[in-house]
Amino acid sequence: MSNSVRWTGAALLLLASGAALAHGGAGEEDVRPLAEVHLPATPAAQATALRVDFAPGATSRPHSHPGPVFVVVVEGAVESALDGGVAQHFTAGDAWYEAPGQLHRIIRNASQIAPATLVAWLLSDGRAPLVQSSAAGPMVSP
Repeated sequence: MSNSVRWTGAALLLLASGAALAHGGAGEEDVRPLAEVHLPATPAAQATALRVDFAPGATSRPHSHPGPVFVVVVEGAVESALDGGVAQHFTAGDAWYEAPGQLHRIIRNASQIAPATLVAWLLSDGRAPLVQSSAAGPMVSP
């Protein structure tokens, strides 16, 4: 399938999604945007969803991603800090965006007794490692 066909299909899907949001959804569901950003012009040929589970008190190493990332907390609570910003507290249902190459300096479970789970959608060219540790080599490959 050619890139122009893929991009056209993606654009139509986005337009249809926008129309659904404008009307509140396709049925009786409650539709509320969690995050919206204008994406940089990057060749995002692949979208990957990762489930990230944090045990109580667990933390991740500082890292970045080559493409845009959308994250939603699905269980528990986490603390997250991007670049030089202060740590923010996110609970189930909260979402945030990470720009390409942005340093995810802090990401940790905010609880010492309950687990936390995230779902992260990473856009990439399909070739570069999805997660780049700021201290060592690649952590997760496509």
